[in-house]
Amino acid sequence: MAVRTEEARGEVAHKLHRDVSTIGLLFVRLGSVIGSGWLFGALYASQIAGPASIISWVLGALVMLVLALVHAELGSMYPVAGGSARYPHFAFGNLAGFATGWIVWVGAVTVAPIEVLAALQYLTHYFPWLTSTSGGVTVLTPIGIVISVILMALFTGINLLGVAALAKSNNVIMVWKIAIPFLAVFVIMILSFHTTNFTSSAHGASPRSGSRVY
Repeated sequence: MAVRTEEARGEVAHKLHRDVSTIGLLFVRLGSVIGSGWLFGALYASQIAGPASIISWVLGALVMLVLALVHAELGSMYPVAGGSARYPHFAFGNLAGFATGWIVWVGAVTVAPIEVLAALQYLTHYFPWLTSTSGGVTVLTPIGIVISVILMALFTGINLLGVAALAKSNNVIMVWKIAIPFLAVFVIMILSFHTTNFTSSAHGASPRSGSRVY
C-alpha cells in the first residue's frame, strides 16, 4: 500500500499542469494552421493550376479532415502528452516514435524563422529597402537582417514567457489572424467578384492543359 501511495504521488508530481484552456488549445492549433501560407499558397497554386487550383483546395480539405478525425480518435483512445511522437511509438515501435518526435521538433523550431521571412516578404511591399537582389537572388539588406533578428527575439521572448502567457497572447493574435482572412475574402467577393475568374480565356480552366504559365 505504501509503495502504491508513493507511486501515485510521483505520478501526480510529474503530471503536466493544465494551464491552457480548451479555447486556448483550439486557438494554438488554429494558429499553426492559419499562417502566411493562406496568401502564398493561393498565389502559387493559381499561378501553376489557374482556376483548377480550387479543386486542389477541396481535395486538401478532405485529406485534412480525415487526418483530423484520426488524431481525434487517437487522442480519445490514448490521452497522453506528445501524441505526435507517442502514437507512432505505440503502433510501430521505438525507432518510429524517435524519428517522428525529431521530425515534429524540427518542424516546430522552424516555424518562427519561416514566419519572420514571410513577415519581411510582406513588408518589402511597403519598405523595399529591406531586401536587395544579388546574383539574381533576393537577400536581406543589413537593415533587413537587424529587423529579422529583432522579430526572432520577440517571438522567442513570447515563447519564454510560459505556456499560459503564450496561450493568452496567442488568443489575441488568433482573433486578428481569423478576422483578416475572412474580411479579405468577403471584401474581395463584394468588390471584385467575377465569374470569369473560374475559367481562363487562353487555356481553359487549367493552364497545364495548354501552355505553361509563369
